[in-house]
Amino acid sequence: MDSSLSEDHHSKLKVALVWGLSMTLIVGVFFLGLFLTNRNPYIKNFLKKPSKNDRWEIFGFAPFWSLDRLSNIDWNVLTTFAYFSIPVDADGSLNKDSYEWSVFNSQKLKKQFDLAKANNVKRVVTLTQMEKGSIESFLADSSNWQRLASESVDLLSGDQLEGVNIDFEYMPSNDFLRNRFSEFMENYSQILSEKLPYDPYITVSVIASSEKENSKMIYDIQRLSKSADSIFMMAYDFYYPGSEKIGPSAPLYGYNGGNGPFWYDVSTAVEDFLKVTEPSKIIMGVPYYGWNYPAYSPEPKTPKLAGTQGFPTTNERVEESRLLKVTPLGGWDDQAKVSWRSYWDGNNWYVVYMEDENSLSYKFDFVKDKKLAGVGIWALGFDSPDSQFWSLMLRKFGEKEKSLAFLGN
Repeated sequence: MDSSLSEDHHSKLKVALVWGLSMTLIVGVFFLGLFLTNRNPYIKNFLKKPSKNDRWEIFGFAPFWSLDRLSNIDWNVLTTFAYFSIPVDADGSLNKDSYEWSVFNSQKLKKQFDLAKANNVKRVVTLTQMEKGSIESFLADSSNWQRLASESVDLLSGDQLEGVNIDFEYMPSNDFLRNRFSEFMENYSQILSEKLPYDPYITVSVIASSEKENSKMIYDIQRLSKSADSIFMMAYDFYYPGSEKIGPSAPLYGYNGGNGPFWYDVSTAVEDFLKVTEPSKIIMGVPYYGWNYPAYSPEPKTPKLAGTQGFPTTNERVEESRLLKVTPLGGWDDQAKVSWRSYWDGNNWYVVYMEDENSLSYKFDFVKDKKLAGVGIWALGFDSPDSQFWSLMLRKFGEKEKSLAFLGN
């Protein structure tokens, strides 16, 4: 055999061997990198999830009392299904004696979670504190935060959920509590990212007037937007059962710098949030309900009947109510961009503002115009059974990506 050919043959074998070893090393480093990225919270934060605006977020709360009314959910539109809720005790432990906990572990909820998983919809659990004393005690001791984070990790791991919504509602506040709540969220998010084998989806619910009245709220929007994936702005209850005057739960406009008929409005609240955080961080919640007020006369913006409280009316109840459906007076509030209606029950007048396709259309267009993360629904099961709201969402936001897959499935 020609010695030059033999040397050439051996050279080619060496090149092939080196190439093969190099490729093996590259592939090995690649998969090791993926593993480390998934385990290291700092790398995970650096390589965070894609921008929210690669698709619209449609985030729906499912209250424990309305799970029987969810048959019309359009799973092709919904992106996040959030069970509401599990109460948190003052020491940070999940209240496993609560009725909400029993519903969380029920077959009824499991069926909904299974539907969400089958349709690539994120499954989230909402953790709540609603009492002043409990929230103050919880925030005072950081060991309570550690306990809640540890129990949250177990909860998400055991049920293979994708995330948590923190809904602690507290007024009034002070600088100390405001700082403590921010520290809690930073600590909580870090622990979940470190302990879970995937990147959890962490959201925090905040009151819409948090920036307007920031000295009275525990929500530092700028800091919270850095520790949470999204801020769920509860852009409703601008008027509530105890309000002196009858007004819409979610007026889109009408504040007019303090010169309008409403003390504040949704659009101004969003603009105030945008001064301290990015639009892709904000999920704008919308109400699928209205407050029904006993009134002196069948007109909006009038004082409610003395000594009375408003009560909730959902779109589902409107369809069932003969008085609301058949015999209403009403109209369109062009500043609030919300419909109102009134009726006489034989004893008193009643006035209610209600979101409908027209008002929601304005709100959805506003979300798109401001390039927010998306829309939040309070609450699933409150809409009319004919699915007109889902049809509207489909027209405005389209279906989510069919190929979308979430970590933890």
